[in-house]
Amino acid sequence: MLQLPLSMALGFAASRIISRHQINTHSRGNEMTNFTDQVVNLCEQEYDLFGRGTKMEWMNGAYQRVGDYWNQLATIDKYKDWKGYNGRSDVVFTNNGLVKKNKNQPWSAAFISWVAFHAGASNNFRYSPSHSTYIVAALRAAKSANSTEKFIARRHEDYKPKVGDLIACERRPDVDPNFDNYIDYVKQKKYEAHCDFVVEVGTNKLSVIGGNISNTVTRREWPTNGGLIQGVDPQRPDNNVICIIECRL
Repeated sequence: MLQLPLSMALGFAASRIISRHQINTHSRGNEMTNFTDQVVNLCEQEYDLFGRGTKMEWMNGAYQRVGDYWNQLATIDKYKDWKGYNGRSDVVFTNNGLVKKNKNQPWSAAFISWVAFHAGASNNFRYSPSHSTYIVAALRAAKSANSTEKFIARRHEDYKPKVGDLIACERRPDVDPNFDNYIDYVKQKKYEAHCDFVVEVGTNKLSVIGGNISNTVTRREWPTNGGLIQGVDPQRPDNNVICIIECRL
């Protein structure tokens, strides 16, 4: 299990975000915990900070925030090289200030890690700049019926997502990873995953929030049938669902 550096643990108490958002509590279900409540608050807060999906990662106020995501990861020794990286680090601008080229490192996993940490996941989450790290950990945890892990992969065909869970999808259209074979694809380095936090669950749909979709933080809807999601991202039909990562905090 990943042990957080002392500086990271102390930083949690000082930097935890308590911004509250009014969300229909009925639609959030009856299993809300302090952790999942904070996940919702933080995701909604970041969605607002990014102009509800209109402020791009290189814009003022946004590029610094992307830097916060990377700096949080950089407190873990093996990711220390990311310290100082931000939403403008690999963006080339024209003389008129327009974006000419954006080669930024994808920061969606850094966003998920930042939210999980500040919501209070502590040592229970595999913080990483790559979604594959915590997806693989959750899939391995699912192999044990008596696992005590707090994030465990579930098959989307028979598990109903709840608030605080993560929906994991594969972005590469040339591969077809799923609950059973994703780890094999990772070993072959054939993967390009993405995860979003579930922030609201309704009768026929659920809402997710994630980072680095179209260079911003977005809130999107997934249709549900009997509480279950389909096997592909509704906005990106070539993105197959790998699994749902159940949050047990």
